[in-house]
Amino acid sequence: MGHIDPFILQLTAEEPVLQWYGLTIVEAHDGVATVTLTVTPAQLNGNRMAHGGIAFAVADQAFAMAANTVLHYAATVDAGIQYLAPTRAGDVLTARARTTYHDGKRAVVDVEVSADDRIVALFRGTARAARRG
Repeated sequence: MGHIDPFILQLTAEEPVLQWYGLTIVEAHDGVATVTLTVTPAQLNGNRMAHGGIAFAVADQAFAMAANTVLHYAATVDAGIQYLAPTRAGDVLTARARTTYHDGKRAVVDVEVSADDRIVALFRGTARAARRG
């Protein structure tokens, strides 16, 4: 396992969605993050492919982890994804996020989602500093 910023460990200590989706935070520090997810049969759609929300979820988690290493308590302002290839049950999705811009109030993060050696989705999100309620 890679380095995980202590703030990320605190932030995700009681985050049930990680287990619900099957997300694993591999690393999260200094504006970068890697998150993985193994596609289960329960995550397939009628075409026997992983539902698009699954690729979005792993990308979004990597985005959030990278953003929160440079902007604590960051909240998503916008996010978009381009699906490039289908995934299926048993595929291990790896989302690699890299913060490309941050200024203390917002961060822009690019995420590449791959399955084996194939890029299956590209994601870009913007986060903004938020107050924790």
